Amino acid sequence: MMQLTWLLAIPVVLWLAWKRPNRQRLAERLLASVVAGISLVLLVFPPTTQQAISPGTAILLTEGYNADTLQNLLQNAAAGPSVYSYRTTAANAKPLESLYLLRREHPSLTQVHLLGHGLKKEELQALKGVQVQPHLSAIPAGPTAMHWPESIKLGEAVEIAGQYKKEGEEATWLYLQAAGQAQDSMQIVTDTTAGFLLRYTPKQAGHFVYTVVKKSGNGTDTLGRVPVQVQPVQELGVLLLASSPLFEFRFLKNHLAELQHRVALRTSISKDISQSEWLNMPRMSLDRLTPKLLQQFDVVITEPLALQGLSAGERAFLQRAVTEEGLGILTVTNAPANARSTSFFTSFQTRRLSQQDTRSTRASWADNVTATATAAPYTLVNTTAVAGLVAEQDNQLLAGAKRAGWGKVAMSLVSQTFSWQLEGKKDVYASYWANLLSAVAKQEVQERFWQVVAPQVPKPDQLLTLTFTDYTAADVPSATVTHVADSASVSLPLAQNPLQLTQFSGSFWPRRSGWHQVQTPDDLPYLFYVQDSTDWAFADLQVRQQETKAFVAQQNAVPVADAAIAYREEQVPLIWFFLLFVLSSGFLWLEEKF
Repeated sequence: MMQLTWLLAIPVVLWLAWKRPNRQRLAERLLASVVAGISLVLLVFPPTTQQAISPGTAILLTEGYNADTLQNLLQNAAAGPSVYSYRTTAANAKPLESLYLLRREHPSLTQVHLLGHGLKKEELQALKGVQVQPHLSAIPAGPTAMHWPESIKLGEAVEIAGQYKKEGEEATWLYLQAAGQAQDSMQIVTDTTAGFLLRYTPKQAGHFVYTVVKKSGNGTDTLGRVPVQVQPVQELGVLLLASSPLFEFRFLKNHLAELQHRVALRTSISKDISQSEWLNMPRMSLDRLTPKLLQQFDVVITEPLALQGLSAGERAFLQRAVTEEGLGILTVTNAPANARSTSFFTSFQTRRLSQQDTRSTRASWADNVTATATAAPYTLVNTTAVAGLVAEQDNQLLAGAKRAGWGKVAMSLVSQTFSWQLEGKKDVYASYWANLLSAVAKQEVQERFWQVVAPQVPKPDQLLTLTFTDYTAADVPSATVTHVADSASVSLPLAQNPLQLTQFSGSFWPRRSGWHQVQTPDDLPYLFYVQDSTDWAFADLQVRQQETKAFVAQQNAVPVADAAIAYREEQVPLIWFFLLFVLSSGFLWLEEKF
């Protein structure tokens, strides 16, 4: 009724404008009078519009959300859902400090469209009972997968392998920084996801942190750090059994002794006479192989004639040491060994490649080391039971090993490696024998050991879970975690695995990056590294996406009913009516004056 009273004033204004003697700009005066009257009424009685809303649906934006995906959701929605942002910035989205506030503002919330890289498992707990529809973004350009060994032996190479997603035409270089300089590099050119491999061989034992750096154009970025523990070479007990004096065994004996391995050499001179030598170990009788004697060694290196020269009892002791004690046996030969008495040690299938007594071939082994080798005119047949140790062209094997009980038996067709020493290729010689010994020798049995279970890349203020396996434990052990740099320590409560009573696990929140160590009272410390929060960003994104997908998969499979649509009245902004009133009134005033 009040609005009608105000509207009745408009004809009065029009009559006054019409009545004026000056008939110039009459149409403009009449129009301005109508606009002034209507805008004044709308200012006093502002109009409203009805907007459809969906109180049961919301859109949640997280880091890395796609703007096009958001636009499509808004355009296709029957009613406008509320848009929120969590730990990211977005225009026209209400920021949330906690996801529990979302439930508080929307008590009737039944469905959330989740955009971006997703949420962590603990954050998703705030959305229990709500149907989550994920719209996850692709992992951005950069590393998408990484792997490197936690620990290596001195002399072995650290290999950092991974996948890199490249976008754009500009070439990208990856560098491995170690010992103060770039040790290896690789260029990624194609605009796709490509594999890469960076390698470095440390020169001393200890725990080190290397860095992977990306350079593209004029920009250089640190992708992440590579913590590695370089363990001293295990001092092995090596028994050499030769049927006659051989240059191959003499050079090998001296080389192993220089590396501080315990070495014993028994060389047959005649049927009942042998010569014995000992280096880096006390003298003991080598005349006859016994279980007690074999317990002193980790690997036996021999040749077929020496095996045939053993008594049946010695071969039985040797076989039992392999199957029950884990001893390794390596037979070096230049021809197939077909004697039935030695078949346990030499039963490898071979294939002849040449009619010559020897042949020259290109051999390769671990760490991509290659060298020209003098080998027997045969190759080992590559079967599923045989693990290749030294290879040549066409995927053929020059040396291989197979499991025999707790230990291994191996055969090598490269019978003259001492020539590398004579040619000055000492690094090739050392690498070759380090490769064979590490693969064949008796493995150290760990009765107690630690492992980092999750996450793949530990970072500050992220829950880190460790497991401790102790095959001798009678009770639940206690443990302490210490930051190596400042010696700050915290207690790590351990819980026993009900399905595996020898395994215990505990979790804590590291506060700083750097090397940490965890230790039980009766065991050596275990070192692990906590990365900086910005290192290997892809790992965090992948974990969030995986945990989001797992959360969605665990939700009730019953489809959610279409969200109810409600309507709310929204007042039209008064600024437009105010501007119309000012303009029209100003025109009438000026027109009358001039």
